Amino acid sequence: MTRPGGWPVVSELGSPETHWGLRFLDDTVEQDYVSWRREHVRAFTQFAMYGAAGAAGCAFVAVALGALDEYRGLALVLIPAMIGLLLAGAVVARRDDLGHLVLPWSGLANLIGGVLAVALTYPTDNPALIGACVTMAAYFGLTMFRLPPRFALLSVSPYVVLAAAATLRLHATGRIDDQELAVGLFIPVTALLSGMVLNLAMEWLTRQTYVDHLIIDSQQDALFDERSNMARFVSPDIAETAHLSGLPDAVRTEIYSLTALSIDLRGFTTFTQRHGAEFMVQVLQEYYAVVIDAAAEYGATVKDFAGDGALILVGAPFPRPDHPRVGLNLARHLIARVRVVTDKWATPETPLGVGIGLSSGECAVGAIGTDAQLEYAAIGTTVNLSARLCGRAEDGQILMGPGTARALEETPGWVRTMLTFRGITEPVEVTIEDTRAARPTFTTPGTASGVVPMQREPAPEPGDVPPVVQGHANVTAEAPEDPS
Repeated sequence: MTRPGGWPVVSELGSPETHWGLRFLDDTVEQDYVSWRREHVRAFTQFAMYGAAGAAGCAFVAVALGALDEYRGLALVLIPAMIGLLLAGAVVARRDDLGHLVLPWSGLANLIGGVLAVALTYPTDNPALIGACVTMAAYFGLTMFRLPPRFALLSVSPYVVLAAAATLRLHATGRIDDQELAVGLFIPVTALLSGMVLNLAMEWLTRQTYVDHLIIDSQQDALFDERSNMARFVSPDIAETAHLSGLPDAVRTEIYSLTALSIDLRGFTTFTQRHGAEFMVQVLQEYYAVVIDAAAEYGATVKDFAGDGALILVGAPFPRPDHPRVGLNLARHLIARVRVVTDKWATPETPLGVGIGLSSGECAVGAIGTDAQLEYAAIGTTVNLSARLCGRAEDGQILMGPGTARALEETPGWVRTMLTFRGITEPVEVTIEDTRAARPTFTTPGTASGVVPMQREPAPEPGDVPPVVQGHANVTAEAPEDPS
């Protein structure tokens, strides 16, 4: 089913107008309904074909046992042919590629069956038998086959008229009396009238079902769009967790062993002051895209962005035992990918870089807030330390806390030093991985031409510290914290 063009997305805007509930005034809606109806009644018609074939089978048994004196041999041939026609119709109704043939096949089969019933019972001079056989055929044509009203009337009325004419002829020739005439006319005419009333009622209900389906479809689309739009404000993993577990489980705070990765651009404040908001937005868009794609690739969760900084959780909301290793691999990947962005936009006057802080440990993770507003948060020293480490990291450096470093095999070139941080009473052993390569070249922001070699070291951000001396340092380094 496809929603017609112009159909309101919000169901409260109304439903399509109908002519007494039996036809949609909008031709586009009517055409869509016809297509939907064909698929909607196909399965029902299939089983009705089987039922009609069964009824014809019972008639065959009755004839074989002597129900008809005349034309018995012909009936024993024609009834099986009728059964084959009905079974073939059931096959047509079952196949998707032949769905368009269900309606004409049903109408034709019912018409042939009704005419055959009148023809085989007329020689019995029994109006009640003629009426009973016609009523059985009309029952399937007007109800079970689910034919539309006009098509049902065209299929059933010919053999009902034929049955009435046969009864009148029997009366005119003196083969039946007035009482039998009344019975012979009453039964088929009543079957037609009552069957048409039932057929119209079923058609009305079918159209109401179609409207309900359209409304439900519209509401599902609206809910999906709303969910998709809201999910863009949080991590897909967080949105999926809330969707699958429900709000009560989503707001429950749990303790996770995880690795927190904080990443921040270096020199971005100066870059923004020199180049303005337009370049700032373009840089952040490319930078955010890199962070989001990298986090998804490593199965991590982007907790939030704060200007040019981001917090990524590895191991929440989906726990994983290898979070320190994955966190370091993600940090290395981010350094390389973000460097492509910073090299594209940096200039000699406004160099850009990136630093990362990694910290592993236990955190309280869950939705925190009130009934009016909730925020998915990770709270604990691990997250705070990753932010402090990121604030001390120079361009191209990954600073790891002791929890992360202890969980990993030492890599050649790692440097360890003791640093103190605001809010942390004891000095922290920090492991530094310096990924900086040869000095990069810069282009005019956003262009690929005008390459200018960089001739000096990038200017330090507020809160940066001088490069750490290679080797293991047992001294405490003091440095102001990065305001971000």
